Amino acid sequence: MSEPFRFTEDEKARMARDGYVLRNDVFTPAETKAMADAVEALERELLALKRNDKVTVGSYMFELQQEMVSMVKWEPHFPDVVQGIEPFAHISPELKKWAHDARLWNPGKDCVGQDDINLFTEKITMKRAHTGGDIILHQDYPYWRGSNKDADRVVTAMIQLDDADVANGCLEVAPGSHTVGMHPRKQTEGFGSNEMDMDQFDLKRLQPMEVKAGSVIFFGSFLVHRSLPNRSDRDRRALLFSYQPAGNPTSAENFKASMKQRQEALAAAAAKQKEPAE
Repeated sequence: MSEPFRFTEDEKARMARDGYVLRNDVFTPAETKAMADAVEALERELLALKRNDKVTVGSYMFELQQEMVSMVKWEPHFPDVVQGIEPFAHISPELKKWAHDARLWNPGKDCVGQDDINLFTEKITMKRAHTGGDIILHQDYPYWRGSNKDADRVVTAMIQLDDADVANGCLEVAPGSHTVGMHPRKQTEGFGSNEMDMDQFDLKRLQPMEVKAGSVIFFGSFLVHRSLPNRSDRDRRALLFSYQPAGNPTSAENFKASMKQRQEALAAAAAKQKEPAE
């Protein structure tokens, strides 16, 4: 007997052609609310910790939370507003359990291409009303290739915790953009070199994913995507779980092993920001 929630042949074909698959109404309103409540609780827990330096690297503003072995992303234009948290499964059992829900785990097997899978990383996107900024045009693969030998096979399941539309900064994807590998990136040093060169990509290819809360978008690490600022009175929160072939370390394990290097990199970036302009 086949497992429930596996991809259909049509979904497999669409994943291969478009680089993503949307499933509507995967989770009930009550389940989605439970996830959202756990997300808000985790944010409150992290905000209660002692603040560390916030450092702008590329288009992002990071704060390393050593105690929690996690990274808090802040909105660069509203630096007191949380943009996201990654990773978090090791500090939130309530959220981690959803990663193993068959409605995500089983289709994840089809996306990764084998039945033996595990979590790679997980992140929360808050996208608050009015203050949620843009997430720049990018592919996930360049960010992950240095820490995951199977980064090309990692797939992300993005659970919508709120109704998402253009007004509140929904995900935008470029169907078929995954088929050519890495797209041209910014010619700069450091973390910013992972970002795509927007002048070399046709933005007309992007399609907004206007979906209801409880829907799930599955997409691979080469899919080009972004989201624009939230101009509405509504939050656009999302929970993202990324799956990989079993046997690879998780993002939290990589994070812990490279803590010293992360500290040094952020300290160097912070020092550079404090240098007087020439």
